[in-house]
Amino acid sequence: MSQEGTFIWDEQTQGIILGAFYYGYTATQIIGGIVAQKIGGKLTILFGLSSMSVLTLLTPVLTTVGGFGVLIAIRVLLGMGGVRTK
Repeated sequence: MSQEGTFIWDEQTQGIILGAFYYGYTATQIIGGIVAQKIGGKLTILFGLSSMSVLTLLTPVLTTVGGFGVLIAIRVLLGMGGVRTK
């Protein structure tokens, strides 16, 4: 079985990449609540979704240029942008 593609990562590396989102997500739960109390939930969600959209669009280009480390940073930032408020 041959694997073709730009990024060929083993299962452990893939797990780190997938888990990076949740590190950012859990690290900003309390901070997101505080920010939402100060500026409002709508603006918090707007900023979070906007940043997630831009980062998602830039992910292929930035990963190609920067590799594994940049992808981890992007995933952490995506998790941080994923904080939701009620």
